[in-house]
Amino acid sequence: MEQHDNNGMLYMINGNLNKVISHYYHIYNTGGSTVAKQLSPSLELLLVFNFGTPVPISFNNGSSPHVLEKGCAVLGPLRQMLNYQLKEGADAIVVNFKLSGFYRLFKVPLNNFDGQTVYDPAQITDKFSFDDLWKELSNIADIKARLSIISEYVAHYIHEMDDAAQPLIDGEHYFYNPATNPAKAIASDANVSERTVQIRFQKYAGYSPKELLRFLRFKMVLGRLTDTSEKTPDMFEIIDTFNYHDQSHLIKDFQHFLGTTPQHFLKDLKGKEFFTVGSGTRSPDIIE
Repeated sequence: MEQHDNNGMLYMINGNLNKVISHYYHIYNTGGSTVAKQLSPSLELLLVFNFGTPVPISFNNGSSPHVLEKGCAVLGPLRQMLNYQLKEGADAIVVNFKLSGFYRLFKVPLNNFDGQTVYDPAQITDKFSFDDLWKELSNIADIKARLSIISEYVAHYIHEMDDAAQPLIDGEHYFYNPATNPAKAIASDANVSERTVQIRFQKYAGYSPKELLRFLRFKMVLGRLTDTSEKTPDMFEIIDTFNYHDQSHLIKDFQHFLGTTPQHFLKDLKGKEFFTVGSGTRSPDIIE
């Protein structure tokens, strides 16, 4: 089900760059009222170019708030729900990176990225200046022109995939087979140890195979709950369908990823300003 978002537009990527970036998201507010929104976890790294008013953000229950001022910022992997406010004049572009895509651009291990720290790109790398790119983009009003310039910039500086990362990409399908241990299967295909696969996931993606499995299951739960029109879905059917041990196991995942309970999610978030990564109004334009 596509969710309609009056304060954002999603732009898909075409060509080789779509192996690095999943999509661009333009967020804005041309009205007079502040709009509060929630973005579901995605485990993706986000690069934000803010051209407008400051954007207050927080994670899950609102603890440790930050403000994205004008300029560039990096956050992720997005492990928890992101709360953000769009004040009048908000205008920002969010670049969502695929698994290992962020590493291919910045060439820094992601082991220590905690998901809640907001980084200045200049603190991550001195190989190129995102501040200079931001200044160039801030003088351009057309959103498609901005996105094309970002694409050209990333394509120019992107590195080839590390040989050690390729088996992780090739083995992505294993995570959707409940009868398979993904880390073990990838290790077998690559002729390395399972521990090596786990270490490589932390380096290139910033999370473990186990964490990815947990997230993918929860993502399917959210998909089921947001797609149904039922006000009170059968939670025990959800527990059984997605192989949770019991109700407390399901609640634990809701607390971990969203900072709330299934009941509060259905009452306070579903059908309101809660969005999943990649959902919302899509532009008919494809960015090369």
